[in-house]
Amino acid sequence: MKFYEIVKELQKENKGKIVLIRNGIFYCGIGKDAVLMNNVLGYIPVCFKENVCKCGIPVNGIEIAIPKMLRSGFGYVIYDYNKKEKTYKKIIELKGNYVDIEDNNIGCSNCWYKENKMKSTEEHIQELGKVIKRFENEQK
Repeated sequence: MKFYEIVKELQKENKGKIVLIRNGIFYCGIGKDAVLMNNVLGYIPVCFKENVCKCGIPVNGIEIAIPKMLRSGFGYVIYDYNKKEKTYKKIIELKGNYVDIEDNNIGCSNCWYKENKMKSTEEHIQELGKVIKRFENEQK
């Protein structure tokens, strides 16, 4: 089973809760969970796939995020995902209010990430050049 299929299955099993899954160095929320992470916790979503957002909490930042999640009042379930074996294990469950949202994205036409992802490599190089020049001028 692919990662996204596992996420969808866990979201069904934990209906009404925000599901975060550790994948590498991030705890990821996908789809509706990413939308809520953006709306409630202020995390910036990126495109996971067409019309589906993803937000990530760095593993070393989860201790800071958990109190914010508790204050939000929503229920959360956090899983660890083993990429090699394609298995997952529940780490913690935080009780809270039922999450009733179906939106999988924040509106792709408004997505900063998608807009910038569409830029050509040349545009990115030009922007980076401007940033470097500003930095060099500040150092003088």
